[in-house]
Amino acid sequence: SGKKRKLISLGRCAHECATIKVLEDHRIVVYTGDDIDNGCLYKFISHSPGNLTNGKLYVASLEQKKWIEVSFSKHKTLKKKFSNQLEVLTYLRESSKLINGSKLDRPEDIEIDPVNNNVIIALTNNYMKQNLHGSILKIIEKDNKHDSLEFDYETLITGGESTGFSCPDNLLFDK
Repeated sequence: SGKKRKLISLGRCAHECATIKVLEDHRIVVYTGDDIDNGCLYKFISHSPGNLTNGKLYVASLEQKKWIEVSFSKHKTLKKKFSNQLEVLTYLRESSKLINGSKLDRPEDIEIDPVNNNVIIALTNNYMKQNLHGSILKIIEKDNKHDSLEFDYETLITGGESTGFSCPDNLLFDK
């Protein structure tokens, strides 16, 4: 309708990018990263076609190889700390770490590989972990479905003198 509105459902953090995948049923998946040392990777899946105002927000747990719903009603630890879902989303960084979201190395740009649908993430660096050069992370969604809650992953390449690049930021697939 052209009206401005906050997308509270995506949570509050330093969203570096918002990479969108439209599913066959026209629901929307949004991948985004929190551009901060030990920031998390997020995925929002809309409930209805073309609508970003309702849906579920998930944080990636590389250790568990799954997307964990950032939900006040599903986590006792969030109920102890916050009063409701709005507070959980407002304090997304803290909420995500309380439910074991993986602490990554400044997730920046996120792109979807047009050939195999993998999710590629530039992890710029993390001075807190003495990672000065960053890396490129690949998420492989289960059954190649972007609304899956399970995934596998691998580090495609790490930055440094031996690989010839440092601090990846923006990514692009070309022909």
